[in-house]
Amino acid sequence: MINTKQKMVASNVFYRLGLAALITVGWIVGFELVTYLLGLAFNHNLTSFLVSLQGIPETLVAFLPIVLAAYFLMTPYVDFKWAIQNGISRSTLWQGRLIALLLSSVLVYLVDELLTMAYRPLGNWREILINFGGLLTTVLTCQAIGNGFSLLNRKWKVIVGIGLPVMAIILLMMMLSGLEHLSTGMLPTYQDDHFVGPLAWVFNLTLSPVTPWIIWAIYLVIVVYLTKLFNDHLQLRRD
Repeated sequence: MINTKQKMVASNVFYRLGLAALITVGWIVGFELVTYLLGLAFNHNLTSFLVSLQGIPETLVAFLPIVLAAYFLMTPYVDFKWAIQNGISRSTLWQGRLIALLLSSVLVYLVDELLTMAYRPLGNWREILINFGGLLTTVLTCQAIGNGFSLLNRKWKVIVGIGLPVMAIILLMMMLSGLEHLSTGMLPTYQDDHFVGPLAWVFNLTLSPVTPWIIWAIYLVIVVYLTKLFNDHLQLRRD
């Protein structure tokens, strides 16, 4: 059961997230309406204006998940300060934010699907589950990154924010360079629906339909663990 303080945390998240979503929707709808009205004033084509209005739901579908992910990326420290001021423990803060994350992800996805129906039919259940899984994974990842950055002061945020992408690019380039220099005999070959040769068992694992789901589950466990770990080490800063 959800206790009172967990409800306080979740309610605080919903209030701030809802406010951010309303502001975003207001700007998007307002900007597109002004643009389309200016177009109508110049070309006097009512049909074109009405067709253009159908593009608003498509824009909202793209931006609502971004707002959701951005909130959990940018607000961990703000929510932590609020929790300390209200006598809420780090553990309760993490639990309340996780509950809010799950519920808000479901809500945003349902709204997105309803808006999507304005310009295309719903997909099958498999497509729906995969899309929701992608949204949930993205938001959980953003929360883990946000919690990690909340441990750093401004100086280290800049250093890590620049350094990590640079390191990732360098590692990617090294991996690609290494693959280019591998000889043909060092890699397995694909024959009769499976791989044979060196390290064939590793490549054959990728052919199993279960493998992506296992990797996804392991990734989620790691991300949730890191989120909890970073959350439990949050401290008030002077900057």
